[in-house]
Amino acid sequence: MATSHTLIFIGGDPPHPNVRQHLPTDAYIIAADSGYAHAIAMGFVPNELVGDMDSITAIDLTDAHDSNVLITEYPTDKDLTDTEIAIASALARQSTHITVVSGGGDRFDHVLGMVHSLASCAGTVDTTLFIGTARVSYVSYTKEFQLNTQPGDIVSLIPLGGDNTVTTTGLQWELTNDTLQSFASRGVSNIATSESVSISVTDGLLAVIQPFFLNPGDIS
Repeated sequence: MATSHTLIFIGGDPPHPNVRQHLPTDAYIIAADSGYAHAIAMGFVPNELVGDMDSITAIDLTDAHDSNVLITEYPTDKDLTDTEIAIASALARQSTHITVVSGGGDRFDHVLGMVHSLASCAGTVDTTLFIGTARVSYVSYTKEFQLNTQPGDIVSLIPLGGDNTVTTTGLQWELTNDTLQSFASRGVSNIATSESVSISVTDGLLAVIQPFFLNPGDIS
């Protein structure tokens, strides 16, 4: 049976508590290893637990078994990360939306791998990453992307996997079929001028990052 929206919790530091208000309430929940504890702490009961179980606590693993969570354990020596396994499970369920929640503070190689793993499916599935106090969205040539903002919000545009040809409206420094190069920082720290920003690309895949999407008073 297809699931419309899949919400994935991964390990690392706990998510910022105010991320909770930005998450769907009717999603299918997948926990990747110790992401199980983060899901529970935010009030979500996982439908599924995947990974090599090298970081989940024995108490949480027992709780998952007792709660009849679907558990798929993988060997430690594997080609995919736990995040990639969770994404693959979401895609197998024909999800149209995938949201990944990370507290950040994880190893940099894990974070970088996670960003690129989500990029691999962003052309066909609406994909969002909440990491720390930032929201990362992905824009491909398949459709125009709309971003809710407040005037003054920072919006960074980062090409992934190659140069991007980008057009925007609602930013202080607008782009009109401009090329953002994958090995340059031109797209960093643009500023929203309205309550909505639209972004489209004619080639490539673009990561759109709101570095502090939470209200300043919400960040401790």
